[in-house]
Amino acid sequence: MNFIKNNSEIVICDIGASPCDPTRHIEDLLDNSKSFLFGFEPNDEEFKKLKNTDNKKFFSKAIGDGSSHTLNICAYPGWTSFLEPNTDYIKKFHNFEEASKIINKVTVKTERLDDINFEKKIDFLKIDVQGFEAIILENGSKTISETLVVQLELSPVPLYKNEKSFSHVSTHMEKLNFNLNMFNNINTRTFKPMLIKKNSAIGLHTIFQLDCVFVKNYKEIDKLDEEKLKKLILIMFYSYKSFDFVDHLINKLDKLKGTNYIQDYRKLISSHTIKKKY
Repeated sequence: MNFIKNNSEIVICDIGASPCDPTRHIEDLLDNSKSFLFGFEPNDEEFKKLKNTDNKKFFSKAIGDGSSHTLNICAYPGWTSFLEPNTDYIKKFHNFEEASKIINKVTVKTERLDDINFEKKIDFLKIDVQGFEAIILENGSKTISETLVVQLELSPVPLYKNEKSFSHVSTHMEKLNFNLNMFNNINTRTFKPMLIKKNSAIGLHTIFQLDCVFVKNYKEIDKLDEEKLKKLILIMFYSYKSFDFVDHLINKLDKLKGTNYIQDYRKLISSHTIKKKY
């Protein structure tokens, strides 16, 4: 989408940047726009796998409430968390009981998101911290309220002990003037002992986790200037393939600037294969 270009960098912040969970949607944005990523990963073994580049910088820091917490290192790093896994629930599904087994404990000093000096405001925030999301939100409200898009990994049924509920987090985001716009991923699982196609990773209807994409609510979008509108358009286009929402945003940009980007956009989209996600 070369006809829309941002002048300043789209600043991305990835909290929980372990490479065990690929983030192709962020890579697509980095590859196709003027963007820069700050990543945070407190698990030393996972941090060592991350590489700084011209448009990426990683820190071996933990984001939280500013106090020290016990980091529970699990057999599979994707389960590692400052909270302990809710074994009574997750053992109802295949594979997770062993993967979530705690193999080491490390005391880590956390830093509040609002205390991090990014030099530039964050535009796009992704938080994947295994049940610790609410703590980061509560201690990063100023930073978050200035972003355009926030992706959170949430679970309808808590996967960790003392994890705040889906409704608690969603309500907090609404108070910060965000709406739940879409799901980037819907992770379903089957209850034991059922298997579908003999594959324990294939789910049916039971939702296990959701990658929730929160976007500035529509009243706030109406207040965005040209540069922020362009950034939001590029994030939603390259990272989330939200083609109808992008169409809506480009119409707003055209009305604001007296341009006719929508003609170029619709010509571009006519050559795309559009797939319904869910």
